[in-house]
Amino acid sequence: MTKIKEPLKTVLRKFCHVECYNPQLIREAVIIGHGFPYDIILVKAQLREAIDNQLITPEEYEELTDEDFDSQQDLQLWLEKLFTELP
Repeated sequence: MTKIKEPLKTVLRKFCHVECYNPQLIREAVIIGHGFPYDIILVKAQLREAIDNQLITPEEYEELTDEDFDSQQDLQLWLEKLFTELP
């Protein structure tokens, strides 16, 4: 199992859980800094690296977020969408 780097791991767990995912919440948290004490540039760089190198497996993502993907390709598409939604 690949180790997902911090702070990306925490951001996925905190902001991408299947029951509470809201891209607007992420954008607002980044803008005001409340609840998002993470370097957004670092998070985006880590996410880009994870996408480009397929570093996150569907199993790992599900463990963090309870979101179930049937394939690596489906997860990759979702991660690309998430990347575009980050400010």
